[in-house]
Order: sequence, then C-alpha cells, then structure tokens
Amino acid sequence: MTGSLYYDRKGEPLDVHHWADLFGDDGYRTIAQHWARGWMISTIWLGLDHGFGHGHMPLIFETMIFPPGDAASKDGAWAEEYQERYSTEEAAHAGHDRAIAWLAEGSVMTWRRISPARSCPAAATATGMAACRAS
Repeated sequence: MTGSLYYDRKGEPLDVHHWADLFGDDGYRTIAQHWARGWMISTIWLGLDHGFGHGHMPLIFETMIFPPGDAASKDGAWAEEYQERYSTEEAAHAGHDRAIAWLAEGSVMTWRRISPARSCPAAATATGMAACRAS
C-alpha cells in the first residue's frame, strides 16, 4: 500500500490532478455497460480507493445495477444498491458479467436493502453477495 488514494486503471498511484483529468474522460472511466430486461448494468473505474487505504489492494472499480425509471424491487429496496467493488480491471470485467447473470436470473426480486457500511468481498459470487448483504 503506497498511501495514495488515487490510482489509474493499472493500479498505479496518481496525484489528484491527474486523477481528475482521467475521471473526466468517459472513455477512460467506462469499463462496460449493458442493458438487460430494461435495467442498466454499469461498471466503471473510480480511481479513488474506496477501501480508503485499509485494504491490501485499492478498490478502484465498481459495478452497479440501475432500475428502469423508478422501478423498485418487491420489498421496496432500490436495485442500484447492487454494488461490487474491485481492485483490478480484470476483476471488474468478471464482476460485470456476474451482475448480468444475476439480473438475468431474476435475482432483483430477492434483493434486500443494505447498510452503506456493509461490505462484502469483491470476489464473492452474485448469490454470495446477496447472502452477504442480507445478513
């Protein structure tokens, strides 16, 4: 761990000004976007370590699912609470594929509201993520 909070897509430390330039570039920031059943699955490079220096590797990529319009799951939780964070671009692509599969399985209907402080391992499967967050 270098003590930096900002990293490029290869995991190399950046100063805040270079990070801001890269973050403003949609082509650099976007890893993948897909739509399934009207829902958007989005995976992006954040560049800012969302582990805030407390982990072995910086968490600089994120996958989220956004509902069509103002749709909510059966229990009222918003699906954009589906969120996974990753340390590498390779893990981010794999996580994006898991999110697509999770949504295709219809798992949106079993989602539970999570606490913003609840954290689950980025390497967990979609099923494992749902179980982890529901606990």
